[in-house]
Amino acid sequence: MKKILILITFLLSIGLFGCEINKQNQTEEEFNKIETTMNDYIDMLIAATPSYIPSWNQEGYKGRWNYIDGVFLNSIVNLYEQTQEEKYKDFFINYVNYYINVLGLFVNPESKENGFKSGELDSICASKILFDAYKYTDDPRYMFAIDTTYKQLNKIPKAEGSNNFWHKITYPNQIWLDGMYMYAPFYARYAKENLKEEIFGEITSQYKYIRDNMFDENYKLYYHGHDTTKSIFWADKVTGNSENFWLRSMGWYMVSLIDVLDYFPEGNDKEYLKGLLIEGIDGILKYLNQETKMFYQLVNLGEYSQLVTAKYLSTLKNKKYMINGEYVDTYISNYLESSGSSMISYCLLKGSRIGLLKNEYHKLGEQIFEGIYNHSFKNNQLHDICITAGLGPESNAIRDGSISYYLAEPVGTNDAKGIGPFIMAYLEYIR
Repeated sequence: MKKILILITFLLSIGLFGCEINKQNQTEEEFNKIETTMNDYIDMLIAATPSYIPSWNQEGYKGRWNYIDGVFLNSIVNLYEQTQEEKYKDFFINYVNYYINVLGLFVNPESKENGFKSGELDSICASKILFDAYKYTDDPRYMFAIDTTYKQLNKIPKAEGSNNFWHKITYPNQIWLDGMYMYAPFYARYAKENLKEEIFGEITSQYKYIRDNMFDENYKLYYHGHDTTKSIFWADKVTGNSENFWLRSMGWYMVSLIDVLDYFPEGNDKEYLKGLLIEGIDGILKYLNQETKMFYQLVNLGEYSQLVTAKYLSTLKNKKYMINGEYVDTYISNYLESSGSSMISYCLLKGSRIGLLKNEYHKLGEQIFEGIYNHSFKNNQLHDICITAGLGPESNAIRDGSISYYLAEPVGTNDAKGIGPFIMAYLEYIR
């Protein structure tokens, strides 16, 4: 009897071991398939951009230095760092040189006039990659362009009662979550490269203002926008905050923290920002859709539908909801959004890799990336990207921060605001 039990145990162990090997082989096969598909996808995007007008930019930023191109190019820089394949460096440098001439001046490649729009944080974002351009080439034009960007940033006014920059000159006294990604990583890297330690304290105070004024203790989420004067039409008259929790603004904010921390020296400020990162990640993870491992456009609403009036759809030109050539009142569902989900995946994967987050967050980051890949990436197209969203200004009252507004904005494919973070998450995933 004892021999029989030993034999059964042995046979079972062989079977279980065989299952484990099959599972491992299947996982490896799936991983290799993802890697091959993603590398082909990236090469396709590069091949589709033979000039300064890129295939991935679906907004009206053509001809000037802009954050949308910067988001995509940042992912290409990371890809070169990881693979050392010259084709990625060459593409990145050539693309930057469309906008920066031999004197280091920003130009419109078509008109040869000024290609840098002053007075907005969005223009600062892409200049972070100029540090890498200089590192790879020693070309002084990039240092001149970096200094130009720094001076332009410090011309932007500070919001009343805070140390935070206006989001744009056309948005006075307004602080947007996405604004932190637009300038803070550049500003922190500038501080490190130029030994300007006072900048680190300034950046910390800016994050602190946002935490103190834009974080909701009940939902554990951040509001998209804040007006320090509480006077703009979309702002709550008591808090100054906008009405809802928009996923990509949370994503931009969390990515800004994870990237800024690359440059901060050890000390209390770094520990404070690390605490904000952990708090923000833990807060948003409560709203993860467990079936798809993605997040919703309006983070806390889950599977929610609302009647959206035709005025939103017509003003925003969302043709998906046209019926017989006319816009009509339509029920629209909250949807799983790929750009913001990619940003959270990137934060989890990078944060755990560099020791800012515990190891168990890494598995979640992998699951989220795989969820996006399986749900939203089809036939070399990344779907479910909110093309744009904002607040105001006074002349554009449809951008009111309401549920209807965020659901009515067009949803598209292969836009850089989704592609860039998706590739950044992918690069962390394959590490």
